[in-house]
Amino acid sequence: MGDSGPESSIKRIAVIGAGPVGVSCAKYLLAEKVFDTIDIYEQRDGLGGIWNLSMPERSRHIPVPQTDPRYGQNVNDDNSLEFESPLYDYLETNIPKQLMAFSDVPFPEDDPLFPSHQAVLRYLENYAQDVRHLIRFSTAVTDVRLVVDEATGQERWNVVAQALRRKKTTSAFYDAVVVANGHYTVPYVPDIKGIAEWNATYPEIIIHSKAYRRPEDFKDKKVLVIGNSASGLDIATQIAKYCKGPVLLSARSVSAFGTLPPSEWREDVDEVVEFLSKEEGDRAVRFRSGRIVKDIDAIVFATGYFYTFPFLSGLSPPVITDGLRIRGLYQHLFHIDHPTLAFPVVNLKVIPFPLSQNEAAVVARVWGGRLDLPSTSEMRHWELNTIRRNGDGKHFHLKKFPDDAAQINELYAWAERARRREGLENDGRGKVGTKWDERQVWMRSQFPNIKAAYAKRGEEKVKVKKMEDLGFDFGEWRKTAQEKDLDMFRGAKC
Repeated sequence: MGDSGPESSIKRIAVIGAGPVGVSCAKYLLAEKVFDTIDIYEQRDGLGGIWNLSMPERSRHIPVPQTDPRYGQNVNDDNSLEFESPLYDYLETNIPKQLMAFSDVPFPEDDPLFPSHQAVLRYLENYAQDVRHLIRFSTAVTDVRLVVDEATGQERWNVVAQALRRKKTTSAFYDAVVVANGHYTVPYVPDIKGIAEWNATYPEIIIHSKAYRRPEDFKDKKVLVIGNSASGLDIATQIAKYCKGPVLLSARSVSAFGTLPPSEWREDVDEVVEFLSKEEGDRAVRFRSGRIVKDIDAIVFATGYFYTFPFLSGLSPPVITDGLRIRGLYQHLFHIDHPTLAFPVVNLKVIPFPLSQNEAAVVARVWGGRLDLPSTSEMRHWELNTIRRNGDGKHFHLKKFPDDAAQINELYAWAERARRREGLENDGRGKVGTKWDERQVWMRSQFPNIKAAYAKRGEEKVKVKKMEDLGFDFGEWRKTAQEKDLDMFRGAKC
């Protein structure tokens, strides 16, 4: 079987969050069979993370603009946003279920190609069955503090948590911590010229997408949606069925889903540069082109979220400064100075479930002593190179296709380099992640088109179970593909 390396000093692990990422990490840690304790802390009363729908009572009343990455973080604060999901009533996935699923648990065959959020939550409940006993529900982590043993020099983490129902505070020491509480808590509403005064003059017209729930609320209203990523496009599509005239969709750049085909329900407009005073027009905004639109009844900002980890506020240097990225990470995963702190699935524009599997496989093997990290200097060099390539702001964690597919395959290969250990599944390799082949990479390249074709089916779309039902046949495409068409596979490292 070979030498599995020295026994790891990591025995007790805390996982913060019982969403899909936290659950996935717990499964891989459990499969490693060397950890004495794995505790999952979940502040809500059920698992599923953002897939657990809630009402946006507090999200409706955030400041406008909202540029503070620390707003609404305290679980005991009346303004806390910690318990509100960004889900909305009619949300369905924008990723085909065959691509979205964890590799070891497929979605049910009867689920539509793009499952509803209710179906995803059922799927996650099933996926989590073998780690559910590890979850401490209604328990919010309030502080994670580094403690160094003076005798051994070993780092440990003091995790302070509050049992929300009993109002009881507990404290426990762990050798490693997985930070899997997500990054869809604190909304970002940009400080556009005149927006604060406009919002004061016309209160309750502006909301962030986190406060959106039903398109019927926009019936017969003139609506502007700002932002053209997944949520912006989906919300605009829903609202268009009810609003007055085509919905206005404002964006600064081309969507991550590519140039959108013209549509009767949508009018594409450029960036909003100013919210105008009442003297210049009633409920009016000016676009970069100079065009002015008046009499707007509702504005939805689908402009994203800040990264925020309030329980790590005592860590120095801080992992969060302006909220645009997480500082001091190697491979978007391990904290460079303290590698017993891991941040899975912080990247944007990725397929989260398979990514979480492969990151969990790497984390479990590193902490289990079967896989080694590079030196601290090498890890710092990686971060600096990423800054040079992507910038030091919101694009740092961005993964555009095919880089997102390459990340999945690179992580799979990284985990496969681990030393084998007798007693682990797969002949000592341990629990494996997912490796994307050409078909999956092609599906990833096509899923915006697949989703558009799916939407055109109207009420009949729920009968569609696979992409071939919509005419997307990889085998047929591959027969006639040109050499340039195959570049995506080389870019995805498959």
